[in-house]
Formats: sequence, structure tokens, C-alpha cells
Amino acid sequence: MGASSAEEKVKTGRLVKFHRPGGDVHAYFYQDEGVAKAALYVRAPEAPEGHAADVELRAPTGEALDVEVRAWVDAHFPKR
Repeated sequence: MGASSAEEKVKTGRLVKFHRPGGDVHAYFYQDEGVAKAALYVRAPEAPEGHAADVELRAPTGEALDVEVRAWVDAHFPKR
């Protein structure tokens, strides 16, 4: 059986890692149909490791998304 067109679509983007005292957050930024999106994965001792993103954010531009992701990380994992 062949893969569907949705499965064949590969997203490329950039990975940004935030190292914080409460754990690490890995944010994968990508574009999907003209919308800037980010999948955030929390890596902390108490957080189970899974394959699905823990949080998904979107914004009209990459710059706006960058601000939104950094605000989310700062709110949930302060630098202290």
C-alpha cells in the first residue's frame, strides 16, 4: 500500500532548545499552508516522553510565533 499525500508531505523547519532549571523545551518551528507553527516538546524528569507535541502554537508570521513561543516558555519554565 502506498502512502497518502498527507503522509508524503515532509515539513522542514528549525529546532530551538530552551534549557531551563525545570526541564528543557524543544520548539520545532515550521510553515504549514502559509501559517507559522511551532510544536513544543517538554523534556523534564516528571514529563513522560511521547511522540506527540505537548503544545502546538501558531501565528500569522514567523516573528510573531517566535515571540509567542518565548512567552510560553518563560511563563511555564522561568529562568529563575
